[in-house]
This record gives sequence, C-alpha cells and structure tokens, in this order.
Amino acid sequence: MAGMVNQLIDVMNEQVERHKELHGLSLEEKDAIIKNDIETLQKLVNLKNMVISQNNRLEKQRISLVADIAEVLGLKGQELDLAALVDLLDGQVEQAGLREVGKRLKEIVTELKEVNDINKELLETAIDFVEYSLNALRSTLMPEPAEYPLKGQSGDDGKGTFNATR
Repeated sequence: MAGMVNQLIDVMNEQVERHKELHGLSLEEKDAIIKNDIETLQKLVNLKNMVISQNNRLEKQRISLVADIAEVLGLKGQELDLAALVDLLDGQVEQAGLREVGKRLKEIVTELKEVNDINKELLETAIDFVEYSLNALRSTLMPEPAEYPLKGQSGDDGKGTFNATR
C-alpha cells in the first residue's frame, strides 16, 4: 500500500503544480481583462484549457488511486477522503508527505478561486458596460417616431400632409 500512497502523493504534487500554473494564468487573465486586451485574453483562455485538461487527467488518476487504496483497506472509495487516509497512516513515513501535499493543494485551490472570482466580477462589469454602451448607441441611432394625424383629422393648415393641390 505504501507504493500506492507514494503514487497518490506524486499525482497530488503534480496537481499542485498545474493549479499554480492556472493561478499564474488567471493573474495574467485579470490584467488582460483590465487592459481590455482581447487577443491576450483569448491566448490565455486557450492555455488555461490545456492545463485544465491535464489536471482532469490527474484528477482521474487520483480518484483511481484512492479507490485502489480503499479496496486494499476494505473500504468503499467514497468512505476514504484525504483526512481519513492521513489518519489511517498514523506513524507511517507517507503520512507527513500526504498531509503536506493536501495542505498545499487546498491553499492553491483557495487562491485560484479568489482570483477567478475577481475575474468573474471584472467580466460581469465589462459586460454591463458594453450593454449600457450598446443601449446608449441604439437610442441615439433610432429615428424620432413619426407622428401622423388621427383618421379624420387634418394637419395644422386644415389640409392633409400629402396634398397634391399645393
């Protein structure tokens, strides 16, 4: 089981690195949003998607390893979380490494969430501004509504506005 726990630690360390990468890209994304640099923003989104894809692969590996460890311990995969596994490793060499990588992963995910929340707010503000600008532009481009006399009424001079006798 020690080998599986070490593999789990390796996978989680790799996840920490991918999350750090995402964090850095998200910070760059924030700057691009503020500068309204659409080209850079598009490049960053593409890079983030690649890193997210890598992280999804790592997450599948992590889930598989936890399920394998749970099976060895006679538990169901859903019954075994990181805290429980750390407790089960009481006194073993792998316990400290697993605890540390879990702590680092939690910290970077929290930091990443904070930056992404800021980016979300910035994007929502930018969208609101664009909508406001479009509405303002539409209102200046729309012609004045045409006013026609009601049926049976005539214009100011007593004649219709389309009068061939003028």
